[in-house]
Amino acid sequence: MTQTMTQTELRENAAQFIRRRALTSAQARPLFGRDVTLVEEDGPAGSLLFACHTDQSMSNPMGIVHGGITAALVDTCMGVTCAAQSGGMPTPTITMTVNYARPVPLDAELRVRTRTVRVGTASGQMWAEVSLAERPDEPLVTASGVYAIRR
Repeated sequence: MTQTMTQTELRENAAQFIRRRALTSAQARPLFGRDVTLVEEDGPAGSLLFACHTDQSMSNPMGIVHGGITAALVDTCMGVTCAAQSGGMPTPTITMTVNYARPVPLDAELRVRTRTVRVGTASGQMWAEVSLAERPDEPLVTASGVYAIRR
């Protein structure tokens, strides 16, 4: 098993991965640099914090953020965390589970906390939690995922 990186080392690797990803034409919503940014903070080893601003373009017919957008958000953040943890190569999703505890509002500032559960030679297991920036202890969405590592 690969050792979990320090939070600083992981954040630096994630920032490099995000910069490379932003140069590709393949961009899905939410977009890094527009909707999602990496937050500089001292968190636990193996974890990252992302900020996301939701807007009307993410709406479903009920006037809240569409569940597919939320799933893409946590998938992207967990994928970046796994890629940063495992050498910077893209890490395709093998499986992901998303749990919607509360509606995700539009025109809101969100925080996505990711955590490395385990990184092996062929896959990495990640976890994520979405909350409002002003209410970090009240999860809106939780997720877990397994990502393929290609070294």
